[in-house]
Amino acid sequence: MLSFQTRWWLSWILVATAAIIIIYWSVQQAGQTRVIRIATAASGGYYYEYGAMLKEMIEQQGRYDVELIETKGSVDNRGRLLKEEADLAIIMIGSATLRNLELIAPLWQDYMHLMVRKNSKIKGIMDIKGHNIALGSKGSGYRAQSMMLLAHLGINESNIGMNELYFSKLLDTPELEGAIVTTGMLNPDLRAVLMSGEFKLLPIDLAEGYALNHSQISTTLIKPGTYTSAAGPLPTESIATLGTLAVLAARPGLPNDLIDSLHSVLFSEELRRKAPVMVDLNPLEDRLLRYMPMHQASARYYNPYAGFNELSRSLSWFSQNRWLVMGILIGIIAGWLQIKYLKRLRHLRKRNHLETGLEKIFREAVELERAQKSAKDIRLLHQQLNEALTLKNQAVSLAQGNHLNDSMLLLTTLQQCGDVMRQIEWRLAGLQVHEMAQQQAKASAHN
Repeated sequence: MLSFQTRWWLSWILVATAAIIIIYWSVQQAGQTRVIRIATAASGGYYYEYGAMLKEMIEQQGRYDVELIETKGSVDNRGRLLKEEADLAIIMIGSATLRNLELIAPLWQDYMHLMVRKNSKIKGIMDIKGHNIALGSKGSGYRAQSMMLLAHLGINESNIGMNELYFSKLLDTPELEGAIVTTGMLNPDLRAVLMSGEFKLLPIDLAEGYALNHSQISTTLIKPGTYTSAAGPLPTESIATLGTLAVLAARPGLPNDLIDSLHSVLFSEELRRKAPVMVDLNPLEDRLLRYMPMHQASARYYNPYAGFNELSRSLSWFSQNRWLVMGILIGIIAGWLQIKYLKRLRHLRKRNHLETGLEKIFREAVELERAQKSAKDIRLLHQQLNEALTLKNQAVSLAQGNHLNDSMLLLTTLQQCGDVMRQIEWRLAGLQVHEMAQQQAKASAHN
């Protein structure tokens, strides 16, 4: 068993430890930024436009501010997440891997568009060698898609002129003949180029064979009338092409409450209305996304076993706030020890006070013992006897209800009071016999 003094010091050590842990947790919480940095792409594209919608709706919640970062695209976005220069980013998964990142949610499907001028002699993807075709700037997701396709087809980028230009340059660069761009159908720059009526969309040849070699790419169609143009809706018939998902990814370590706030925006009716191309896809059930690293808050959101959500959320909260929980538990234990210590201290103080009273009674009994030895008057001895009885009663009263029954001081005091009373009684008896003898002697003398 620990001694009382050891428990007292231990309680204070626990109090200090709990205070340090709670302060540490508070500093961590204060250090968590309330600014969310979202890497998008160049302004004018759909990635940036979608980022602007997220910014507006997240800031309406009032919990976070959002900073949009213009980038070159998906490849650049991945690098910024890994360097922690951004918190969230839109990434085309066919262009950049999510290794060492965390999936938040699938967003929409990006489609590969092969656009050429109406008077171009290019009839398909294999005809672009020797022509000026925009493939996108380095670091962009759609350039990565273009380069992967060309490599599969055996076409070297050096045989394609002006290939690092952004595709919107088609509007003011006549010598630029076309572009290969993989993007969402709501991309404002894409719609502006097609709106001019000067371009046509061509099917991607050999799309099925290419998709078989790339698990993150699938074949799809651009449906008739998808785009508006000055020359009439485009395309006029379904165009075979390639598609891949654009997803929202995060750097590791973002808190669950931030992701939960983000989910409330991503799956709101308002955002779905503003961004009708968003897919309704559970990544945990998707053949590809299910194997990608996912933020635990997103995994909990998509978890089909809804009955376990509350437990999962609670465990997640305890895991995220483990330092706070540990500090509170240590604080409770320390508080309990402090309360026990204070009760014990109060008991000791009361006992000391009572024992001081007993010591005073004992001393008075000792003084009374000395005084009675010199007393010659019967009335004085009776008075001293009453005083001794009073001291004894006082000692008994102090002991009752105060756990002093086992006190050696109490027993000694009671014994002292008893001895004094017996001594006084003996002396009274002796004086009374002596007085009676005197009275008998006087009576005999008179007779």
